Amino acid sequence: MCTSITYFNQSGNFFGRTMDFGFQLDGHPLVIPRQYQWQPILAPMQTTRYGFVGTGRRLETYYVADGMNEAGLTVAELYFLHEAHYHDTPAEGKFNLAPQELIMWLLGEIKNIAELEVRLPEIHLVSREVALLGIVPPLHFSVTDATGRSVVLETNRGELEMKENPVGVMTNSPEFEWHLKNLNNYLSLRPVNFEHQTIGSHVIQPFGQGSGTYGLPGGHTSPERFVRAVYHRQHIDTGSTSDETINALFHLLNSVSIPKGVNIKDDGSMDYTQYLSVYDSQQKRYYFKPYHAQQVYDVVLTEALLTTSEPTEFKVPTAFKSNSLI
Repeated sequence: MCTSITYFNQSGNFFGRTMDFGFQLDGHPLVIPRQYQWQPILAPMQTTRYGFVGTGRRLETYYVADGMNEAGLTVAELYFLHEAHYHDTPAEGKFNLAPQELIMWLLGEIKNIAELEVRLPEIHLVSREVALLGIVPPLHFSVTDATGRSVVLETNRGELEMKENPVGVMTNSPEFEWHLKNLNNYLSLRPVNFEHQTIGSHVIQPFGQGSGTYGLPGGHTSPERFVRAVYHRQHIDTGSTSDETINALFHLLNSVSIPKGVNIKDDGSMDYTQYLSVYDSQQKRYYFKPYHAQQVYDVVLTEALLTTSEPTEFKVPTAFKSNSLI
């Protein structure tokens, strides 16, 4: 599952995502420094040009689900069930990557979307399993940069393809174009109430506040979350400072988050929002909120972190905690 949101205002460019999954991923904040060497499955050893902060964990190598590099490029991978199509074999003359490795390469190598547009034809995604999951993960990717430009990367037509994202939202299947077209069904949504009407001698009027949102989808499916996130993103008051924007984006992400136990998969596992993350590209600050706590934790991408010899991992308390007023 998952929902991602990009947002650009006078305070800078921001990115937020929910990580919704049934398998316990145990992702936590980490920083990959500049000049860090990592080994793709099918390609030569890589050395990062840019350092980055994000959410991930180390298995046989580091895997990152979302992150922001020092140039302001921000990327998240989301599930793309039944739609993602990869190649079975490597291609000569191409840069061959497993889909789960793409985000590591993007954050370590690419400065902005303009550069990505030029270099995207180099990439050849090849089916390779993530051992922990026992599957080839079906993924698509939400990308934004410091300019506020936002794109989606999908393989539903066979090759990795860049699609402009005019609404700043991405969820899951089906393909991105379908979600944009589906918005045509929700033209009546608005933040103000409908006026009363008279039919014959009978006056009909709203029961109360919120009549303009009648018909706003409330479920946890990908199409419903897409529409809900687009509506909230369009109308939310983000204030005038970066702190106010960050706070507003966490509220927005809460509106598409999935509590544990309300969304059960066919295998009996609970698909739920394991964490929320928000990125501020101007301040180079990353925010992380785990499911089991209401506290938000942050990491600033400092020069000291960018120049370490090895990645830095941060362990986050996950127990619920309140602050006593007495």
